[in-house]
Amino acid sequence: MSARLDAVQVGAPPGRLSGWMIAPVHFNGFAGLPTTKDLAVHSPEFSCFGHQWEVAMYPGGGGGVVDSEDGFVALWLVNKSAEAIGVHYKLVSKHPAGGQDIWGGSTSTMRQFSNMYSGNACFGHPNFARRSTLMNYLVDGTLIVEVHLRTNKPGQQSAPFVPENPFLRNAMLDFGDEETADVKLEVGAVQRSGRRKRGRTSTTTFHAHHFVLRRNAPALADMCTPGADSAPTTISNVRPEIFKHVLYYCYGGKIDEEDLQSNASEILEAADRFDIVNLKLEAEACYVETVELTVDDIIETITYADSKNLALLKEHCMDFLGRADKAEVAEKVSFDDMPSRLMTDLMVAMARSERKSSRGDELSMMRVSDLRRLAHEKGLGVDGSREMLIASLKDDDVVIVE
Repeated sequence: MSARLDAVQVGAPPGRLSGWMIAPVHFNGFAGLPTTKDLAVHSPEFSCFGHQWEVAMYPGGGGGVVDSEDGFVALWLVNKSAEAIGVHYKLVSKHPAGGQDIWGGSTSTMRQFSNMYSGNACFGHPNFARRSTLMNYLVDGTLIVEVHLRTNKPGQQSAPFVPENPFLRNAMLDFGDEETADVKLEVGAVQRSGRRKRGRTSTTTFHAHHFVLRRNAPALADMCTPGADSAPTTISNVRPEIFKHVLYYCYGGKIDEEDLQSNASEILEAADRFDIVNLKLEAEACYVETVELTVDDIIETITYADSKNLALLKEHCMDFLGRADKAEVAEKVSFDDMPSRLMTDLMVAMARSERKSSRGDELSMMRVSDLRRLAHEKGLGVDGSREMLIASLKDDDVVIVE
């Protein structure tokens, strides 16, 4: 049996990392800056972590041991102090319309900037970005480069323990709590009829909190009247097992992947019915991964997807048609049964598959997932057809840079 002694420290041990400090550096009139190679434009010095820094830009490239490629802008971060320092750093240029950021730096390895009198006082990027690309990142003619810096905090061996916000955990503790619930639901009532009688199947009782439903399942909340003396709300045509998954999600729970895969269609239906948008999209994505499409039933699936605004499933079907044997499609598929407006989706799928070079930047050619992601980033609704998503993004004046 052995015992381990405390570590023997040689020199001062590093502390935990500080938070990121951000210094925006504005290169005004970027388009007019000289593009002669190895000719630098220096920013004024700024202070961070007790050191002075500057950003050296070479609009025509150069300035380093490694040469720049033609058409590229070089960007260097310089320590202007008499003492060395180790930092993580990023040089970031953000797209003004929310597009992809351009950045370079060292976020995982601590870079040791020597003092200003030695040859290792700067780090940077000889090929930060093409000048032509950066022209699309200007704000009123100004290129904004954000300098992100963080370093070790001396003298702190470990971060203090701070518990996370308990709201989500506490909300899940209230899931199914009959004592605090103000809504009662009877789930599973399905009409069944025999030769001589007509009745209902047995139901399962669930208890919920109206404020949770109001925020997370508004259509379900509208069906319920809160209050201890209120009559139970009857929810028909959904299995209790499915409803339990849906209700658990409303309280912040995560549906088990296996349960989601085996019940994707029913969970999707329930989420759509009760206006639980994020769960609907999650179930749709799972359904798309597991559904087996055939030429024989493709129109039925497309029509279903259209009726439920399942844009991802509809795109999946159109991609299938675009790849399918055209002779077999002509023989087995009756487009008379497909709404004429869906032909646009089919043409987009075929055009996308036939493009020699994918620019991938026009809204009309973007994938549904990309449209949804862009809409979500802009705070727009994501539950709708691709046409609705595109119209919403255009109304918000989203610009896609080529």
